[in-house]
Amino acid sequence: MVQMQNKSYRSLLTIAITAALLSAPALLRATELHPLIVTGIALDKVATVHPAPVYPRAALALGIDGIVQVEVTVENGRIIEANVLSGSPFLAHSAKEWIVWNWKFKPEISGVITIPINYKRHA
Repeated sequence: MVQMQNKSYRSLLTIAITAALLSAPALLRATELHPLIVTGIALDKVATVHPAPVYPRAALALGIDGIVQVEVTVENGRIIEANVLSGSPFLAHSAKEWIVWNWKFKPEISGVITIPINYKRHA
């Protein structure tokens, strides 16, 4: 009985570790991000901080790449809303969260901005 419980715990632990590793972002950056144009305006004109998002580990492991479009509503430099317009769900959620948490817009910027991000794996 004890041996069976140990196997069950080890199986659950293995599943939990695998899920955690696949959900953590990889240290690769989305490529072909620079120069990024945001609705016809150079990114440096509207944002002070705009790091390239990391490539989600799960998408990388599954061989998923492509273009994601995230629409952000900015008021006085603050992001008040962000929505995914298109792209793979594996990439889109990560890109949206990355932009919301890491990007900073200039205080004088207000409006709706569409941000395209091209995730491309290196061959």
